[in-house]
Amino acid sequence: MPAIIVEILRIALPMAFGWITAQATKMIIFAIRRQPLDLFCSGGMPSTHTASTIAVVTHIAITENFKGSIFALALLFGIVTAFDACNVRLQCGRVTEKVNDLIDKSFASDDPEKPEKLKVIKGHTIPEVLVGAVIGVVVGTVFWLIEGKIFA
Repeated sequence: MPAIIVEILRIALPMAFGWITAQATKMIIFAIRRQPLDLFCSGGMPSTHTASTIAVVTHIAITENFKGSIFALALLFGIVTAFDACNVRLQCGRVTEKVNDLIDKSFASDDPEKPEKLKVIKGHTIPEVLVGAVIGVVVGTVFWLIEGKIFA
């Protein structure tokens, strides 16, 4: 296999398995809570974005012995992703819910001038991000342990 493909897979596979593991966990939690599940919804326990990003960060950290510019870049990327999930996106989602409430209170349901409700993009709470990070660390570590068998 060409070296560039191996390097791409060393990043893409932990990210994909982090996402799959977090989504599977989310499906189980939604089923236990008897909540409807949208596989592509935002928000909820755990943070899939954080899990997939931290899986890559962990894999790079172990591979690079927690040194080097690639590790530093991955770590900063992971921090920005987690911060965005539990701050920016969470607050945007809350504001959107308030705007939708204002629309409901300001217009009759049959009013032809009533604007369409905004799509709510939910962020994550700190516990949801932390659980996503734990999943990411586990997935990244497991992938690092087995990658020699995959790419041998």
